[in-house]
Amino acid sequence: MKKLIVSTLGCIMVLVACSTATPNFDQDKAFAHITAQCAFGPRNPGSDGIELCRDYLISALKVLGATVTEQPFVASVQQDSVAGTNIIASFYPQMSRRILLGAHYDTRPWADKDPDASLHNTPIPGANDGASGVAVLLEIARVVSRTQPQQFGLDIVFFDLEDSGSYGDNISWCLGSQYFADNMPINEPEKAIIVDMIGDKNQNIHMDYFSYHNHPILVKELWETAHELGFNSFKSTIKQAIFDDHYPLIQKGINAAVIIDFDYPLWHTMADEPSACSPASLEAIGETLLHIIYATQ
Repeated sequence: MKKLIVSTLGCIMVLVACSTATPNFDQDKAFAHITAQCAFGPRNPGSDGIELCRDYLISALKVLGATVTEQPFVASVQQDSVAGTNIIASFYPQMSRRILLGAHYDTRPWADKDPDASLHNTPIPGANDGASGVAVLLEIARVVSRTQPQQFGLDIVFFDLEDSGSYGDNISWCLGSQYFADNMPINEPEKAIIVDMIGDKNQNIHMDYFSYHNHPILVKELWETAHELGFNSFKSTIKQAIFDDHYPLIQKGINAAVIIDFDYPLWHTMADEPSACSPASLEAIGETLLHIIYATQ
């Protein structure tokens, strides 16, 4: 009888361990990070907002115990030399298997897709286009700081100067990730996942062509995980090819993919405010990524 009791308790303990293997993502905490970023104002290059946001990120990551590295660089934006800073946060650096998560924290300097042409030179608020991806990664950082994954250490990169490009000129975009890929200050990750524009209330996440043809196994893992969790906003179709912060990593031979909502109607407009975003959309991305991070194989 004692053996039976011990065995039963052991099973209970195993069941509890399994049920708590992947910690929960707090969508409200994540959404608060969108609000906080937008309160700084636009985060375009050279603005007070980008400086305040940079300090906010570094401070938040250090409080969580991350090893934080700033990676300054200078890039050309419309023939002007502009300074940028990538922010790299590492958790559990002793673990050899690594996952990289990335998002850009800058915002577009011009609302050049706004219906009101008089606003085309006004910097955008960037709630979804910038702040939403950052918000998800900050909440993931909080979760990972409290519970160490079994298999993977985590590197989170916040890229600067992603959103100051010229339409039709791919290499004028993603300047921070291009510099990072050329001067990578961390060990090569086993998987690299970029998130961008994922907070839209009407979330639809299609597959990116470059991601799928670079690393279909990673893309399938992401989409199958999302579907298993009940997030039907992940659509199993290749929508288009996009030059985003994953592409410079792909060019360096890294297994990288992007999660992005291609069809955000408020893209590069002054209406890209927190009210256009949804905590539930952040949860769909955050929970999916946490299940990848806490996978046991």
